[in-house]
Amino acid sequence: MKKILLAVAAIVLASCATAPTQAPVEAAPPAPAPVVEAAPPPPPPAPPKVETYEEGLPVSIKSFYPNGDPSGTVNMKYNSDGMLILQESFNGNGVLIETRTGKTKGDIWRITVVNAQNSEVVSFEDRTIGPKGELLVQTFLNPKDIPQASNEYSYNKDGRQTLWLAKTGSGGLQARTVYSYDTKGNNTKTEVYDAGGILTNIFERTYDDQSRILTRRGFDSSQNLVEQTNFSWKDGRLVKEETVKPLLRTIEFSYGDKPAPTGKTSSVRGKVVERQTIEYQWVTKTRTLP
Repeated sequence: MKKILLAVAAIVLASCATAPTQAPVEAAPPAPAPVVEAAPPPPPPAPPKVETYEEGLPVSIKSFYPNGDPSGTVNMKYNSDGMLILQESFNGNGVLIETRTGKTKGDIWRITVVNAQNSEVVSFEDRTIGPKGELLVQTFLNPKDIPQASNEYSYNKDGRQTLWLAKTGSGGLQARTVYSYDTKGNNTKTEVYDAGGILTNIFERTYDDQSRILTRRGFDSSQNLVEQTNFSWKDGRLVKEETVKPLLRTIEFSYGDKPAPTGKTSSVRGKVVERQTIEYQWVTKTRTLP
């Protein structure tokens, strides 16, 4: 009996010694998160189209009677920004009758008008200029520096004038003019309103495919035609401006080697009333295209 118990105990001990122990099972690693690519940024806006051009600043305008005798001369000088610094007006005999001098006064450009015969100040004109050289405000003052009237101008992003407010010296509105443009930047319509907001005149312009003006028509508030002007071009230059309503009035232009006219002949009902010759100072400028 004792042998049997010992044998059973040995079997139990052997089974305990040799039974394998189950190894721990590691958890499966987490699945990687899906990679989501960010949407590409929108393309940057196209840079504005900028055009470089030459502008002629008149430095001398000589006027003549129909018989060829001189009727007057105006000479101008400008600073490097194209601002008027001196204008001298002479009569037909060459006598100086008026001067206009321009200089900075604070943040404005002031033009002082003087009667050259007695050296007395006639008036002042103050111009407020914007960051792009555009005229923002034009104020007219008497010799005592009291405002008499003013003009205020607004522009679109392309630098084209969209609004003109004419005001009294005390700031009261006198008239409002609104300018509209086509996709090429041509001024196709101009609307004039009185101080009360009533439409008084509309001017419409048409152009050719080169943006050259062809016609200008003016209407009153009742849509009656009050002005009709036709424009003629040759070799890309304006050669004739003919108003047929309210009366026949013609301006003919002549040129040198630059795009600005060097000569003008004005006629009324077919009769010459004035001739002019013009000289220029040419400056290079830039403008934003639509």
